[in-house]
Amino acid sequence: METIKEFCSQETIDLTELLDKFPDSSEYIDDLSFQQTLRFVNIPICFKLNKIAEINQTHKIVLIKGTVIRAGIAKSMSKVLSYRCKECKFVTEVQSSSSNYFMAENQMKCQNIVIKQQKYNPFFKQKIQGFKKQKCNSTAFEKLEDSKLIDYQEIKIQDTYTTIEPGTISNSIRVMLEGEFVSSCNSGDDVIIGGIVTQRWKMIKQIPQITLWIDCKYLRLQNQLKLLQNIDDDLLNSTFQHRNQVINSFIPELCNQWQVKLGTLLSLIGGVTKSNNGITVRGDSHLLLIGEPGTGKSTFLRNACTISEKSIYVNGIGTTQAGLTLSFVKEGSDWMIEAGALVMADQGLCCIDEFNLLNQQSQQSILEALEQQTISSSKAGISTKLNARTTIIAACNPVEQVYNSKLSIQYNSGLSTPLLSRFDQIYILKDQHDFELDKQLCDHIFNLNNHKQNYTLKQLKQYIIYVKNTFQPIMNEDCQQVIQKYFTFIRQSTEQVTARKLESLIRLSEAHARLCSKRFIDEFDVVTVIALIESTQFTGIYPEFQDCLTESVTVDKIQEMWNHLKNI
Repeated sequence: METIKEFCSQETIDLTELLDKFPDSSEYIDDLSFQQTLRFVNIPICFKLNKIAEINQTHKIVLIKGTVIRAGIAKSMSKVLSYRCKECKFVTEVQSSSSNYFMAENQMKCQNIVIKQQKYNPFFKQKIQGFKKQKCNSTAFEKLEDSKLIDYQEIKIQDTYTTIEPGTISNSIRVMLEGEFVSSCNSGDDVIIGGIVTQRWKMIKQIPQITLWIDCKYLRLQNQLKLLQNIDDDLLNSTFQHRNQVINSFIPELCNQWQVKLGTLLSLIGGVTKSNNGITVRGDSHLLLIGEPGTGKSTFLRNACTISEKSIYVNGIGTTQAGLTLSFVKEGSDWMIEAGALVMADQGLCCIDEFNLLNQQSQQSILEALEQQTISSSKAGISTKLNARTTIIAACNPVEQVYNSKLSIQYNSGLSTPLLSRFDQIYILKDQHDFELDKQLCDHIFNLNNHKQNYTLKQLKQYIIYVKNTFQPIMNEDCQQVIQKYFTFIRQSTEQVTARKLESLIRLSEAHARLCSKRFIDEFDVVTVIALIESTQFTGIYPEFQDCLTESVTVDKIQEMWNHLKNI
């Protein structure tokens, strides 16, 4: 009959088969943890981070999912240490203790058998002299150079942001990476880690401190969003009515904010990321809301986080530069890189409320993340660059709490021109005192429970992820010429428009085509995007452009606006 030791002699172990054959295999886990090339496959056990501390999971195999918040530098170590006895010159090999930070035990004696001469003892009746075999038992050793070294790296993971319950502090645990797992993940990555839970002991002011950590045997990155295949055929429709149903299903409790809902959905979907000769042009579309109090800015941010697969919500009050980007943390004699909100939201969404309350240094630190989608930093002789491929949706109040249309956006928002130029869409939300609008708002709120949502929140989330990962729309020459004419027109009309506006028009056109489940960009996409830009640029190119941002838009109206753009 096959023993557990024979079964685990292979380098890759199927844990499902192991647990079926040997249910009481936990006593062999200690020996498994010291096999350098051991790897797990088909792990059936899954725990949350908070469950590891609640249940006695020491020396158990677990599979957990989390976000890397700290990553140390790669080092070398030896799990097998060699010592030479200073008396008998015998070489002893011992396994380094994982609970003692891979150091040998303090009380170590030489176990070599030596022949020693018996000394004369006058107090014994039998005065025997001669030689006998006995253990050396010497405690004087000299450490030899390690001939077999392995690479290792320490990281720290915590619960993913979407699983953290309000009012609680996220759980975290340290993980030891070895061999090929070293440098396989960075701060901010979502990972699935399988390994063996062990304990570490450390004396701090004569008090023993016990910490849990995981000896990693399995690691898989989860940065790429999964393509959801369970999509209803009714959602894949390129008609006007379908697009309007998707928009109306997004934040149905808000009234008279139709164009902002459309712009928010376009930012969530984004354009196509392009790469040429190592130069990457971002596809993420950033959005800024400048609105008076009570206009629903925070509601837009909260709902955008809800339908996004990976999202982080932060508030500008009390948020530091390190909390947004990254920081270096010293633990003992080692430096570790700790990820901020933008790094942890890589390939996802980061919503920043009260954006103008960030200090000047914090606002300037995210300029690189907005355009280059990376965050670079250098400290203590360590230079690093982390990915921050995230879509940013920010909201702020006007400086005077009431938007002054006679002054520029820079003055009203209190933000610098380089920062504003990196946002593809900027919407101004005003609290208008109008009798008819107030009456509509009251009717909308009173009848909120009677409103039938076209698509559920789950369907809307599935649709956004599906079109974002499925469609790569292509723009024809006619659309390129119209966008070129409009861009040259607004460049002549105002001095605040930079070359980034052209890239914004392309990204938003691709996002609108994705929203309508189309593989090619047509007139409807270009006209709608230009109408959105016109709602904040106020160039006066065509006063009737606002008719395109309503639910009652028709094909004839789109064609009329298209012909006007071609004749600029």
